[in-house]
Amino acid sequence: MLKQLLTIALLGILLIDAQAQALTPPAGTFKLGISKGNESHWLKPKEKIQGITFQWKALPDTRGFILEVAVASTAKADVLFWSFGDCQPDSDVNVFSVEGQAFTCYYGESMNLRTVQAVTPTDDIRLSDGHKDETPVTLYNSGKRTDRPVLAGRCPLVPDNKIYFCFYEQNEKADYNYYMLPDIFAQIDKK
Repeated sequence: MLKQLLTIALLGILLIDAQAQALTPPAGTFKLGISKGNESHWLKPKEKIQGITFQWKALPDTRGFILEVAVASTAKADVLFWSFGDCQPDSDVNVFSVEGQAFTCYYGESMNLRTVQAVTPTDDIRLSDGHKDETPVTLYNSGKRTDRPVLAGRCPLVPDNKIYFCFYEQNEKADYNYYMLPDIFAQIDKK
């Protein structure tokens, strides 16, 4: 199952915890990057960032996960970037609907669409060009006219703070409100 986790394992771009369950990949990936000053880069597998820890937990009732980013200090990074999408021209086209801090990705055959719901730590979300993903900053600042649509976002990292991402496939049991994410994250192990 982990091999399908938004094709992250295949691309080798993100830390993966054994608790994170697989989502049906919507022809793309979710990845994280950081920046400090003028320097920015995408996180590599198993990369450790001084002062920042990443912890994944699988969500009940859906193939999804909550990612907790705990910030102890900003000595090595002060901005967190993320992207989701990167649809290849010959693949199913992702259609995004963004509302505040949340977005929906519609994908698959037009008569049998599936959806992935996501909640991010910020409403600073934009449609970017997946061809221009050399660094998080270049992707974030790229234009939206593209055949490889990617949602990109960023949020400041604040010492002694935690932020949460939530991804899940929409179904009748899954309804995760982003105001409750810290509580849900803390309770998962008890279930």
